[in-house]
Amino acid sequence: MLSDIADDPRFCGTLPPGRYFDLETPYGYGGPLSDGPISESSQRRFMNEFGEYARSKGIVSQFVRFHPLLMNHESAPLLFETRYLHDTVCIDTASPEIIMKNMDSKNRNMVRKAQKNGISIERVPVEEYGAFLPIYRETMEKDNASGYFFFNEEYFKAQSGLKDNACIFYARKDGQIIAGAIMYFNDRFMHYHLAGTVTRYRPFAPSNLLLYEAACQAAGMGIKKFHLGGGMTDNDGLFGFKKQFNKNGRLPFVIGRTVLDSGQFKALTRLRKKLDAGFDENNSRMIPYRA
Repeated sequence: MLSDIADDPRFCGTLPPGRYFDLETPYGYGGPLSDGPISESSQRRFMNEFGEYARSKGIVSQFVRFHPLLMNHESAPLLFETRYLHDTVCIDTASPEIIMKNMDSKNRNMVRKAQKNGISIERVPVEEYGAFLPIYRETMEKDNASGYFFFNEEYFKAQSGLKDNACIFYARKDGQIIAGAIMYFNDRFMHYHLAGTVTRYRPFAPSNLLLYEAACQAAGMGIKKFHLGGGMTDNDGLFGFKKQFNKNGRLPFVIGRTVLDSGQFKALTRLRKKLDAGFDENNSRMIPYRA
C-alpha cells in the first residue's frame, strides 16, 4: 500500500502533500512470491531498477510483513533488512488423527468439554458477518487491543470480494451464536484471520472446538496447513492459546524493510525529533519516523 507521509499527523502538516511516500504490505502476511531461487544478479538488477523507480516517485522506504508458511524472507535477502519478530503457530491438517495427536492434553480436554456442553460448529459464507461484528468488538475491548485491531464495517463488507476464498465459522449453544472466526483459504493453506467469543461463554470453550472443527474441515478439503498466526505481543495469552493446537507447530514471523532514499529517510527521522523532543530516533521500529 502506498501512503503519503504528509498525511501522518505526527508530522503536523510540515511536509508538502504528494512529495514523500512509503510502502507497506497490508495487515496480515505477505511479501514476495517466487517460483524458484532468485539469483544474486537478478536481485541486484531488480533492486537497482526498483530503487530508480521509487526515487522518481518520492518513495522513501518500504515495510514488509513476510509469510511464515512461505518463509519468503529467505527468497531475496539482498532486497530487505529483516528482523525476527515472534513465533506463530501452524496446525498440520494432513488428517483429523494428526490434528488431535498434536494437540496438548489440556486442549483435547477443552474440545471434549465444549462437545459435552452442547456447542455446535457451522461454516457459513463470509457475507454472513452480521453476528460476528459485536462479538469481535467485545473481544477486542476485553483484551484491551489497540485501535489498530478495531476494523470498521466497511472492512467486513469488503470481505465479500474474497467469497471464494473466505468463510466464517460460528459456534452455537442452544441456537445462539457465541463465537466466530473469519478464515481465509486456498487449495494448500487455511489462515485464521479474525475471531471473537462472547465473554460469558468463554468457560464453555467454544473457540477450542471451533478451531479443532475448522482444522478437521481443512483436512477434508485437502488443505495441508492451517495457520493460526501469533499473539498481539510475544508469548502473550493469545499465543499461549494457539500453541495448544500443535506442540511442534511454531513458525517464525519475520518483518523487513528496504530504505529506498537513505538521505530522505534520515531527514524524516530528524524532522520527527525536531517536532517531538520525546521522540527516540533510535527506536526499534523498522521505519523509525513512523513510530
